Amino acid sequence: MADFEQFTAFGDRGFAVSLAFKQVKVYLRSGLVLLVIVTAGIVLWKNRGYHTPVWFFGLTDEKKSISVVWLIVCTATATRTAQWVLSFCWGLWRDMREVKRARATEQERKAQEKRNAELDEREQRLEEMLQRGAESVEADEKE
Repeated sequence: MADFEQFTAFGDRGFAVSLAFKQVKVYLRSGLVLLVIVTAGIVLWKNRGYHTPVWFFGLTDEKKSISVVWLIVCTATATRTAQWVLSFCWGLWRDMREVKRARATEQERKAQEKRNAELDEREQRLEEMLQRGAESVEADEKE
């Protein structure tokens, strides 16, 4: 088994340093997620007493007001749904391009196989012609 420690800057400490970096990365990401959750909670808590009238393409009564918290939640939900739909469409578009490329590659492969078969057939015919020519030269030499 090869000894790869000679190729690392840390020698035998490379694994421990790598693990420490991963731990720091995990703790930072966890802290960031916790910070976002706490911030969202504070925003929702501070806006719980506010109400506002909302016009939604004539589907709502402008005289009635709704809680700002519900407005924030609906906006966040609509944004995440739109992001999910767009990512789905982007993935579908990427898959369609991949299928198109695969189809073009398959057509190229079939065309190449056809050209190879034609060349093999020509080569075989030429070899047969050369063989017949060589046989006729040998027959002429024997006479």
